[in-house]
Amino acid sequence: MSVRHFDVGVPVIAPWRAGNTGVPGVWRFESGEAGRDVMVSALVHGNELCGAYALLSALSAGLRPRRGALTLVFANLDAFDRFDPAAPDASRYVTTDMNRLLGRHGLAARHVCARQ
Repeated sequence: MSVRHFDVGVPVIAPWRAGNTGVPGVWRFESGEAGRDVMVSALVHGNELCGAYALLSALSAGLRPRRGALTLVFANLDAFDRFDPAAPDASRYVTTDMNRLLGRHGLAARHVCARQ
């Protein structure tokens, strides 16, 4: 079986990078009506680009909630800034892989040690 490769391209988030909350990359829209508070995140890992395209589409289309609030987050801008298509795994995170924070050797272990 052959492996198929495709290029997604690096999303251009510069026009949306500042956000509107005082936190870079974070956009929040409130409807003024009671309802659910929904948050959608992208770039939790700086090399996972598809979510950033989804947020760009929502922001470009002017998506706003009818009720409740909507928060859109480009989460790990520092890792994304390091993204290199030639070495995509190198920009997954800056100092800590969040997938390794949980479990026996992650936060749970540190929490147990702190309690002892």
